[in-house]
Amino acid sequence: MPRSIPHTPLLLDIASRSVAALLGGYVLSVTLPLLLSLLLPVDRAQATLTALLLSFIVYTTAFLWAFAVRSHWRAWAGLLFPAAACGTMSALILTLPSGSLT
Repeated sequence: MPRSIPHTPLLLDIASRSVAALLGGYVLSVTLPLLLSLLLPVDRAQATLTALLLSFIVYTTAFLWAFAVRSHWRAWAGLLFPAAACGTMSALILTLPSGSLT
């Protein structure tokens, strides 16, 4: 597998991808199920349980994806931008008045 940036040492590339997979995958696996638990049209307890079970799949996929992309910058961006978007949408939903979501 060719390396993404020839000037980046291999150890730094692997370390950056590992940190991106650990931290970015964790943040994404927390924010995406939070958003889904707020948006699913089922009972609140069932939506939370479904979202929490989905977080295991999200974290595993994010971890694998961080090592599959071409550069470690894409790994960081591909994990943190969706996590920021999900977190922002969750915060907006939680700040809405209770009757305006339905």
